[in-house]
Amino acid sequence: MTRETAASPPVPTAHRHDARVQYGGAKPPTHRNLGLTPTWHVGALAAAAGAALVLGVWGMTQVDPLRIGGAGLIEALPPAYFVALALSLAGFVASLSLRRLVPALLTWQLLVTVVILAGADPIIHGLPRLEASFRHMGIADNIAQSGQLDPTLDAYFNWPGFFTLLGMFSGATGVKDIMGIATWAPVGINILMLAPLLALARRLTANPRHAWAAVWIFYLSSWIGQDYLSPQAYSFLLLLTLVACLLSVFGGWAWPTERTRFSRWLARSVSKLDGAVPRQGVMEPPRADAAALVVVCALILLAMTASHQLSPFAVIPILAALLLTGRLRLRFLPVVAVLLPVGWLLFAASTFLQGHFGQLFGSLGDIGANSLGALSTRVSGSDAHMFVVYTRMAEVALVWVLAAVGAFVGYRRKAPWLAAAAGAVAPLVLIPLQPYGGELLLRLYLFSLPFAVCLAVLPLMSDKTAGLGLRRALGLLLMGAVLATATVVSRYGNDGMESFNDDEIAVVNRLYSTAPTGAVLIEAVRNTPWRFQHYADYDYRALVAAEPIPNAPPLSCDAANQIAHKAGAYLIITESQQEAAELRGSTPAGDLQRFIATCATSPGWTKVYENAGGVIFHIEGVSNGN
Repeated sequence: MTRETAASPPVPTAHRHDARVQYGGAKPPTHRNLGLTPTWHVGALAAAAGAALVLGVWGMTQVDPLRIGGAGLIEALPPAYFVALALSLAGFVASLSLRRLVPALLTWQLLVTVVILAGADPIIHGLPRLEASFRHMGIADNIAQSGQLDPTLDAYFNWPGFFTLLGMFSGATGVKDIMGIATWAPVGINILMLAPLLALARRLTANPRHAWAAVWIFYLSSWIGQDYLSPQAYSFLLLLTLVACLLSVFGGWAWPTERTRFSRWLARSVSKLDGAVPRQGVMEPPRADAAALVVVCALILLAMTASHQLSPFAVIPILAALLLTGRLRLRFLPVVAVLLPVGWLLFAASTFLQGHFGQLFGSLGDIGANSLGALSTRVSGSDAHMFVVYTRMAEVALVWVLAAVGAFVGYRRKAPWLAAAAGAVAPLVLIPLQPYGGELLLRLYLFSLPFAVCLAVLPLMSDKTAGLGLRRALGLLLMGAVLATATVVSRYGNDGMESFNDDEIAVVNRLYSTAPTGAVLIEAVRNTPWRFQHYADYDYRALVAAEPIPNAPPLSCDAANQIAHKAGAYLIITESQQEAAELRGSTPAGDLQRFIATCATSPGWTKVYENAGGVIFHIEGVSNGN
């Protein structure tokens, strides 16, 4: 800077009427014509999300668990909760409609939605959801305490990856009681899924706005409740991370498209269906980095294989679909994905395979029994439970119809759609294998959902990167409101049997303090929050499963007496068992109360403990005086 420049007098600021002259006759720059979003808009939307969070949490704290009926939590939620849910939905759509995307604001909006939809159990009940959560804590504790794996104990010990990791975490952190972690697992797991979900959606959609909308719809329509402390949740998180990594780094054709007649035909067909299919990955890392990422992807496959029975098989058709649509250039990875679970089943899980061969392969190829047959067994129970079942079926149908419409719109618009459609349909090829305990269709819905939502929102997304128009925004808000309301019913429709209270935990603790090690412990209906400790120290039995039983016969004292005949047993009946029996139709209506009243006066039956959560009986056997 010269002395003359430094000493130059400041240029006078133009007056308002000179603004057009200063900018050559054009309008002076403003937030609107620069495409910027005023800061106060962002602040107002963030504050509205905060208000929705506070109101939603407060509303959940006002729930009286005694008011939760056969239709689940929706009967007991106060109006404040639904106001908070509506505010969070409107806030996200408004944030997505801004001229400029603000990722931090959208992330905040999604986190609020996650807490409102997935935080009901920890906030209302303060205990883990589902009796399986308690079992999983017990398995991790057993492995951590014994340092051994007993594959003959049950199926979990043949796929111990998740439980070993959980036990290592407990030992490394000194947190011996992981009840709190299990309680807040649904919120934590959904938050952990956010990054891979967004990365996956970004690779399957045309622009970031579309990806954010897809992730939002995923959270609003993910109702099956597999986000508790479980191998399924862990494996699903790994699956999302794997596919997002592959699409980001290893996209493209796995072979020269002009090499053979088949490769030419396939490439032309894919290009005709979806011209947006890329010819190479989104990123091209150095060769050493790419090799390291390949190893990481293989390790993710191995971790899934060691942790869960179904997820490793679900990833196989997904990888094959990406390979055939030009979105995966690692041709060997689907082969590795096949070899790992098959090899694990033959060698690492050979004990389970030998004892359950018929169960694993008895229904192989029976599509009807594995799909409609398994579904029909769930369409039963009380009238209130039937309302929940039909809501679930309607929500799944709605998501799939929206995805089909989105695929058609994507084809007409020449927007990316084929990879998402292939990923959504691919898991369905598992239907001929087996019913997976009647839950196969539920799990397949979960595996296909991250792909289906990318299609479902496509008709409401603009090809431009600018904000949504009013009609599109209202349409997206309506879609979100319908799905969120349905999810409150679908996700928490079984809340009476899937949630527990402190009185029930007190009954279980009294059982453990009373029964000697090695004793036979009987639950009337398989729905007890136990085995979170002493997993292998007792002989656990159940009189009836918490499954629908057409024309279910009443429970008899003789069934328990036969189990206890040799050395005696302890019988536990809890509030959640009674709820499960009523909702699922496992026993006739009111049968457990009759069972308790009748058997309490039977010879050899002694009431050990009772509170509002349940009752414990000791049944004498031959060796102890009967």
